[in-house]
Amino acid sequence: MDVAEIREQIPVCKNTNYLNTGWSGPSPRIVVDAIKARLDYEMMEGPASPDASSSGREIQNKTKEDVANLLNVSAEEICLTKNTTDGLNIVLNGLRWLPGDEIITCSLEHSSVLVPAFYKQRQYGANLKIIQLNSDERNEIILDKIESAITSRTKLIFLSHIQYSSGLKMPVEAIRKISKDRDIFLLLDGAQAAGNINLDLKEIDCDFYSIPGQKWLLGSEGIGALYIKENLISQIEPTQVSGRAVLEHDNPGDLAPNINSIDKFLLASTSRALQCGLSQAISFMTDIGIDRIQKRNVGLASLLKVRLSEIEEVNVLSPLDEKQSSGLVCFDVKGIDSESLVSTLWNTERIVVRHIGYPAGVRASLHFFNTADEVNHLVKAVRSIVLNI
Repeated sequence: MDVAEIREQIPVCKNTNYLNTGWSGPSPRIVVDAIKARLDYEMMEGPASPDASSSGREIQNKTKEDVANLLNVSAEEICLTKNTTDGLNIVLNGLRWLPGDEIITCSLEHSSVLVPAFYKQRQYGANLKIIQLNSDERNEIILDKIESAITSRTKLIFLSHIQYSSGLKMPVEAIRKISKDRDIFLLLDGAQAAGNINLDLKEIDCDFYSIPGQKWLLGSEGIGALYIKENLISQIEPTQVSGRAVLEHDNPGDLAPNINSIDKFLLASTSRALQCGLSQAISFMTDIGIDRIQKRNVGLASLLKVRLSEIEEVNVLSPLDEKQSSGLVCFDVKGIDSESLVSTLWNTERIVVRHIGYPAGVRASLHFFNTADEVNHLVKAVRSIVLNI
């Protein structure tokens, strides 16, 4: 992996220590160029001209194929969405809920998991169970707590594959073994996983998986993808509908629902330009190699954890075991508010990190284009701030 050459393709690397890919990743030039090229084409040819319409359908099909190959599933199981949360809501709102149905999630979760789950409790009387996990919880304890929370009414286990708050990689394959034998659905938020670690959804065997384009895949805002296992598509009812939600919409007197195709979730229009960007981003990442990217991300994160641990006032909140780790590192500093620390790092050093509310801390995202020098820059800056308390 030629990191120097890769950094030349990502302009933000020239003037900023960008450690916030977990929020939104910086797109390489070829991704932005692909988006611009499609917009220019539509500007010149007209977005709904016959040629533009035909090529647009080809772009959508190719993007679905690219996502499917990334996740090792079929394109017929992929729906292109606006973002991760959009995909999660399609599943949560499309399942049939009865009072007393149970959803199991955990205390480390992003609001895109907790809030949609909370609304199933509010709307239908579902029982939301939030198991308490430490930010570096061991796998065996995670599994014990999930299994202890399961009852005969448990309908769904709903978790992030990688916890945004600390980078904790959840033991999803083992969780699936617990849920599958009990006919419990498993819905995973892949916001911090796609492009950060290698994904094989056939191996994980989850029922539903939602990803964004703009984070670790380095695509753009406004596009993501949802996987639904083929035999479950018919069980998810679309709650926002357009022409694709029926088999044939040209005969108003003979409408019939489109039950078995994932296209039933598509609305009337979408951006072919953003689809071009996502397709190009996946190509960029897979050409480098997701396995190689995962190894580098975990290695950079481990280096940061070791260096931060050398500062007495710093508490590393993320797991130290590399098997449970990802490119995310969360830490707090005794006597310093995390939000003010994030602001100071930007204003004084042009280091981009983010504040996490629970557990309260600062989160750095280490992606393959980052370097050991950037890790050391962050550590040096934190050390200097600590010395000036």
